[in-house]
Amino acid sequence: MAERKIWFITRPERDPKFHRDALLALNDATDGFKIKWAGNREAHLNYERALNARGVKRENVSNDGSGGRTWAAMLKTFSYVFTDEEGKLSLTKVGRKVMDGEKVRENVTKQILTLQIPNAYFLESGFRPQFEYGFRIRPARFVIKLVNQSQLDYYLTKEEITYFVLTAKTDTELMSVTDKIMRFRNANAVEKEVIKQKIIAEFDHRKRADKGARDFELAHGDVAHTFMLICDYTGLVEYIRGEALRVNPADSKRVSDELTAYDTRYPFNTRYHISLQRMAENNGLDIDSYKASNYGAIKPATNKTKTENKIKELLSDYPDLEELSRKNIKDILLKEFSIKESEKHADAIKKYSMKGLNIDFVEGYLNETNEHHFEQKTGEVLKAIGFTVEMNPKPASDEKTEIEILVKLGKKRSFIIDAKMYRPKFPLAANLVSHMASEYIPNYEGYDNREVAYFGYVTVAAWSGEKNLVKISKLAKRAIPEREIKGIMLSANVMLGFLDYCIDNGIRKHKRVELFLQAIDNRAYSTVGELLRYIQSV
Repeated sequence: MAERKIWFITRPERDPKFHRDALLALNDATDGFKIKWAGNREAHLNYERALNARGVKRENVSNDGSGGRTWAAMLKTFSYVFTDEEGKLSLTKVGRKVMDGEKVRENVTKQILTLQIPNAYFLESGFRPQFEYGFRIRPARFVIKLVNQSQLDYYLTKEEITYFVLTAKTDTELMSVTDKIMRFRNANAVEKEVIKQKIIAEFDHRKRADKGARDFELAHGDVAHTFMLICDYTGLVEYIRGEALRVNPADSKRVSDELTAYDTRYPFNTRYHISLQRMAENNGLDIDSYKASNYGAIKPATNKTKTENKIKELLSDYPDLEELSRKNIKDILLKEFSIKESEKHADAIKKYSMKGLNIDFVEGYLNETNEHHFEQKTGEVLKAIGFTVEMNPKPASDEKTEIEILVKLGKKRSFIIDAKMYRPKFPLAANLVSHMASEYIPNYEGYDNREVAYFGYVTVAAWSGEKNLVKISKLAKRAIPEREIKGIMLSANVMLGFLDYCIDNGIRKHKRVELFLQAIDNRAYSTVGELLRYIQSV
């Protein structure tokens, strides 16, 4: 199946003022989100009936519940809900706030302006066709920024959005799209038709015989129309029906300032590297869960982009920048900046930075190719969770075998961790079972006058061999018969997801440690949802 090269949005009801009604109807149809949604045709049909009962949908019910699924897809598109690992639809924070009638317009506007490609819904396996690789764009913001330009006389037509705007893949294409629209406006009728045909040939992913402009406009013009409506809802632009999106030039500065504030508060979200659930939950924060860029308002006089990229590079080894003091940040920046610049940027970061996972760290950690760096970054995540970490400690005995990470628990216990950078999968094989049970655990028993309480494996990718965790516990009893030492195995993105969840929910470090230790029960976790669900069950 050909991949999407052009924007798409689910649109059962185009006007965002019905988003709350759609949530209320979904709550009715799923008994307060308790009923399984995935594969449950009766629930899909019940949702259609609930939408009809609330007067949101036309009085008809499909044969297979497709109408209900389409409405649910719209709610997932805007991160009001997500499908959890049990197949149920779960409300995000903003979904709950909107459903409860709290700051509805502000929250819906926030979801429109933070809508991005890709997002959690667009990355679901059931979303077809998938977007082509390389999309990194906030569509509504992009449209409004285009409209708010004197070069385009502060307007955009539906035709221009259909052919030029919907084909943009990244936020950086603002000027190139502007140039294309200006050339199109200055072309004659024949030239315009040639331009259209070239766009159709390059971007239309649908398989059909007719490649004509009218067919393209019918298919994608509906998407353009939907974006015009949702942008109008934000109050930043006005939709003149049958004509165009417009900005009053007198309002241009206000519009620009509001978009700049959104760019600062809500940077592009790449939590899909961690998990689609964490992506949906984070994009689904309500308007009062303020999220600022990790780097604050860094505004050097020149070379802004280069300077910001350099700062990001230097700080990309630290998962939670909020944990760094002004002095910590200054000392890190001193590696490549002058004292004056380092102090200025450190002040800006500490002034504007809000709590949130450092996404630059996430991308670097999950794509790490250096084994030593992977181990070091794993240690940084553990520190950010709240553990006291010692890297590459020398064993209590004279043995040469060394563990990568030792976590100190209180004054008397320890937790030893083996970081494994195996791709595409780490297999916990028999030789590694013997290595952990017969060497690592006995060798670190008594280190710093501590008892080994737990062992674990952190993998860069997938894993196998979960049952061997129990074997390690049994074998370790030969050396230390007086207690059972249990283990855990989890991937790096699960550990990041746990940290991200804790930060977003304001969980203090001592509680984070307590929750994490509850998950150590000779189990392995492939998703953060699985980890959190187990913690909540014990």
